[in-house]
Amino acid sequence: MQFWERLGPVRRRVRARFEVDTRALAAVRIALGTIILVDLLTRAGDIALYYTDDGVYPRAVYESASQYSGFSVHALSGELWVQQLLFVVAGLFAVALILGYRTRLVGFVSLGLLLSLQARNPAVLNAGDRLLRVVLFVALLSPLGERWSVDALRRGSARPSVVGFTTAALLAQPLAVFTSNAILKHGGDTWYAGKALEIALADEVTRRFVGDIVVRSPLLLEALNWLWVTLLAGSVAFLLLTTGRLRAVFALAYLGAFAGMVVSLSVGLFPLVLAASVLPYLTTPFWDRLARLVPAGWRDRLPTATDLGPLGRPPFERRGLDWLCQHGHGTAASLLVQYGRSLLTVSGLIVFVWVVLFSAAHATALDLPDGIDSVPNEQRWGVYAPNPSQGYSWYVVEAQLADGSTVYTVGDADRALDRPPDGSEVYDTFRHRKYMSSVHSSALNTTPHLAERYLDWACERVGSLQEYRVEQVGVVRFHYADPVGSPDEGPERWLMLEQQCEPAAEGR
Repeated sequence: MQFWERLGPVRRRVRARFEVDTRALAAVRIALGTIILVDLLTRAGDIALYYTDDGVYPRAVYESASQYSGFSVHALSGELWVQQLLFVVAGLFAVALILGYRTRLVGFVSLGLLLSLQARNPAVLNAGDRLLRVVLFVALLSPLGERWSVDALRRGSARPSVVGFTTAALLAQPLAVFTSNAILKHGGDTWYAGKALEIALADEVTRRFVGDIVVRSPLLLEALNWLWVTLLAGSVAFLLLTTGRLRAVFALAYLGAFAGMVVSLSVGLFPLVLAASVLPYLTTPFWDRLARLVPAGWRDRLPTATDLGPLGRPPFERRGLDWLCQHGHGTAASLLVQYGRSLLTVSGLIVFVWVVLFSAAHATALDLPDGIDSVPNEQRWGVYAPNPSQGYSWYVVEAQLADGSTVYTVGDADRALDRPPDGSEVYDTFRHRKYMSSVHSSALNTTPHLAERYLDWACERVGSLQEYRVEQVGVVRFHYADPVGSPDEGPERWLMLEQQCEPAAEGR
């Protein structure tokens, strides 16, 4: 007992580093719900293209994919209206998550719908999609609805901060991403030489907005390269080992870096989810300072429990516990509460070990025991590691018409072009780019169902845009091998796939 008491100062320091302000948890909840909405809205424009049987990824291709698991509600039908309905349902649950209504239940339903959507078409996924499902899962173990939520209004009370294995897992997740990525980058020869960011931003296909400006300044590129490497390699020291205002300052520095990534690179949801994962590091002094900036008139307009109407009723599980207590089963009610808390604690511990162990195993190539190694490793964070790709590619459909002319299309474009577009003009979204990369991989595979379906679809699509019949389509790959070392050389061009079109592919 005396030994345990002597450890009091150490325990308090450890506790302080894993304690999270519940306003930060509310911010995480709102951010994740918003990201899900953004994801749905950006996918919605291509819902027919990627999620119906008339598009480029019908259920026949889905069932032949190597990643096929059979777990996708979205694969129950290939009709457009079914997919639209599922998107609307997912959007409603995301809104409920933002509002904090039945937070944990709604959150897990949102996670299930997200997993189903991702499983329906893995050809358009990147690391940001994996990070979203991982961070959402880990975050749902924490009390995301403790503050700024319908749940908090119904409960009538809120804890200012929480600490436990669930918050430890939540805090560990971004550190696992940063640290493992820093280790993997150390295995290359560009990041720790100050050259990698220049190579990454030389890619016209992914570069955008501010990236077009930054790429013109070699000194700024090198400075930003070293800043990013420092943030990655020093994340444990900057975020976990600090407390109070200093921790908040470092967290804001990371958020600034992610904002820069959003306006410089088209890499999907990755920087948005990274930003959400760092929000728990915003400490109480930050939130207190932010609260003082809110006008008093705004605070007076905040909703109360009476404003909720029917939603203000206690949750059914709370009503169930009250019923047990009123009927003389208070001991059973108490045991149920204790069991639920113990289950969360054990789950938090397991997830914490999973985050640390699997991310470390991937970064260090550590061999895990056979029983553990069989578990799919979702903690793989090798983005732009060990080096960014030296070159970049883009893909264009080349169609031969019956009148002898040649036209070009990209993605689901509503018109054909008389020349192949440049890399910066090709893709409307990163998912178009990722899908064409998957088509390329399928063409090299022994089971090229994805590539074959894309050619069939291209015949139909180009045929619907043209006055003359389409005789043949091909997928042309344009590749810049070394845009940094040889910027004046044009892209290499070669025909990756080709197919004769059936007579049914007539023009309009």
